[in-house]
Amino acid sequence: MNQHTLDVKAIQEANRSIYQAFETLDFNAAGEYLTEDCDYITAKGMRLKGRAAYIRAHKELMNNAVFKGAKVEGDITDIRFLNEKTVVVIARESINFRWRKKITPHLVSINTSVWVKELTGKWKMTAFHNCRIQKKGWLAKWLMRDR
Repeated sequence: MNQHTLDVKAIQEANRSIYQAFETLDFNAAGEYLTEDCDYITAKGMRLKGRAAYIRAHKELMNNAVFKGAKVEGDITDIRFLNEKTVVVIARESINFRWRKKITPHLVSINTSVWVKELTGKWKMTAFHNCRIQKKGWLAKWLMRDR
């Protein structure tokens, strides 16, 4: 296997490990895949700076009774190498609550993240932004129509 393929597999595995943290509620483990100074923009537009802020926010969120038993479902849809040590990753994901049989389309988010390869060879997320996927409203459809 070449290095590119190994890097893709390492990033995919790291991403799955972060998703797994939502089931186990072990956000310290998820934090191992983030740089110390990472930037996180939530789906609501709030900016969190640093690994500690990410861990704290997710512990507070997921320890709420509403989120008990929830799982993050989704996967990476694109990995674009900017160079051998920096990639942009696009993923689609959603939190699936315990009372739902399947994910509803209006709860799917797109996540854009930047990953960097450390000197140790480990890939870590240094910036990421979640955004809820929305249907185009009538105004957007009208403005973006072919003329």
